Amino acid sequence: MKRLYNIDSLKFLCAFLVVLIHMHTPYQESIMPLTRCAVPCFFIISGYMIFTNDRLKLVEHLKRSIKKMVLILKWSTLLFAIVKLLFAFKNNDFSILSTKDLGKFILFNENPFGFHLWYIGAYLYVLIIILYLEKCNKLSYIYWSIPILLLLDLCFGKYSLVLWHKEFPFYYVRNFACVGLPYFTIGMLLKRHKSRVLNFDNLQILASGGVILFSLTSLAEDRLLTWFDMNATRDHYISSTFLAVSLFLLFLSLKQSKVNVFSKLGEKDSLYIYIFHPLFMTFFSVANKYLSNMWQEMYLYCSPLIVLAATVLFSKTLRILHICE
Repeated sequence: MKRLYNIDSLKFLCAFLVVLIHMHTPYQESIMPLTRCAVPCFFIISGYMIFTNDRLKLVEHLKRSIKKMVLILKWSTLLFAIVKLLFAFKNNDFSILSTKDLGKFILFNENPFGFHLWYIGAYLYVLIIILYLEKCNKLSYIYWSIPILLLLDLCFGKYSLVLWHKEFPFYYVRNFACVGLPYFTIGMLLKRHKSRVLNFDNLQILASGGVILFSLTSLAEDRLLTWFDMNATRDHYISSTFLAVSLFLLFLSLKQSKVNVFSKLGEKDSLYIYIFHPLFMTFFSVANKYLSNMWQEMYLYCSPLIVLAATVLFSKTLRILHICE
């Protein structure tokens, strides 16, 4: 299949948005409603890239991806377990793993060693579920679950204070079921109807309008929920789904026939940016304490770009040394 450089560029953008989500900057809260579309976009991309109408090829794609994600989950969890153990020695606190933590990891993908690694576990579970349904010839059933799972995410997530006047643990909905499956399936649906989607009149204009519109509605949702003191900590707004789909369709509609720096980074480094960036967040936050006030102030505003650049360099070094693919 011909390489989709436009989608590779989107992968890099999503990786940068994830860095923005996690960095504590003066403008973090202002842009948070916009950056929340990053992980849904990642799942949509994965569903789109893996799906094919050829059932044998689909099974092979899924099996190959499962093997890859099992390996990535193993080494990424081990890496962050070592980091957490080092901090445990430093703080003389070894309560780093309990039976409850293990249960959350198995049931809800909540990785006890890396807050962001839930995505890796969720993606693995999604691949296994899709493979099982495909082998049972019941894959069509999953399409009907999309609105139900997205509603569960909203009802017990961002809108839990509105509906129930209480917040639920975020891992109840931030997992393979309420995030991974619906967005991955949306990606599969778009691939299934690829010809109709790409031949849609003025797709690029409509997708651009969607990105603008749903960016504004995401910000409006955030303001309204905050105004009524009902802005739960969960990630996704109603508009987040539409923003993620619009952003994906916009990049899909772009004609990028040649590789560029962003598509190259998206192809090779986006996953490693996602996995490794918290390490550099921690490193720079510690190192920053020893710098002058001027540098601390500059880092406060530029930290996402600094962490991104350091993570990209680290990823490239690992690939040069053949430690990572």
